[in-house]
Amino acid sequence: MPEKPLFCLGEAWVELGADTVPELAETFRVSVGGWGAAFCRAYVRAGGHAALLSQLGADPFGRKAAAQLAADGIDCTHLCFTDAARTPVVFSGAGKLLPYRAPSAELLYAPEQLDAAALRGAFALCFSSGCLLDSPARLTHLKAIAAARDAGAFVCYAPRMAEAAPCWPDAAALRETALQFFPQADVLLLKDSDLVPLFGSHELRTALFSLFSGHVELIFYSSSDNVFLFTRNVLLQAATSDLTEAQFLRDLARLNTWPDKLAGLRETTLKKLL
Repeated sequence: MPEKPLFCLGEAWVELGADTVPELAETFRVSVGGWGAAFCRAYVRAGGHAALLSQLGADPFGRKAAAQLAADGIDCTHLCFTDAARTPVVFSGAGKLLPYRAPSAELLYAPEQLDAAALRGAFALCFSSGCLLDSPARLTHLKAIAAARDAGAFVCYAPRMAEAAPCWPDAAALRETALQFFPQADVLLLKDSDLVPLFGSHELRTALFSLFSGHVELIFYSSSDNVFLFTRNVLLQAATSDLTEAQFLRDLARLNTWPDKLAGLRETTLKKLL
């Protein structure tokens, strides 16, 4: 039986990279960036089947991005295109990210454009904070989450506070929205860079109790040194610190378990994920 696909709901943009700040760069490296595109790409590299749910501008940058994503092995059959806004272009260099995103095609991705029926065959729906601004895209996330839950698929949320911050008007709005979406997820994918923007502390254990609310049953946490897996009853540390979120989810897919079974998974079973 074919393995079910992972659906990523998130942004894709044309990224112009340089080794210096953009105003000093003479040439740029052109790639397709954005959390949605990057996570799909990583899941495909891990051996899985990934589909991107997003919207690009009906412009040359949008066509270029779609062609590159398809060449990377990502299922782009659910991508939408619009004349109402442009494909985002992001300049990156010397550790700075400068998004040119307003108006932006993916934020206009409306609920009626989502092919909710496609999620009936999904293993998981994954999303980040990048497209949760007050926009049609936020409503599309809510519809997709409901469709994934009706289908019995995992709902996975990666806050990605540092990556999302340049696209948000202020840190307080990002934090408030991110925390509102936490209980919607079965699986949280956290990084150490998420902790201070979310909780004002580098210590995850202080926030663990509050994180296990709503549907949350499993937390994958990675820092520069370690990878941890938390459930309400179990704490595990990976033998290696280079386990990626994409590989973790691919291994979860091969466990042949489902969201309503997470709470009952035994430690021996969870160790297979690490």
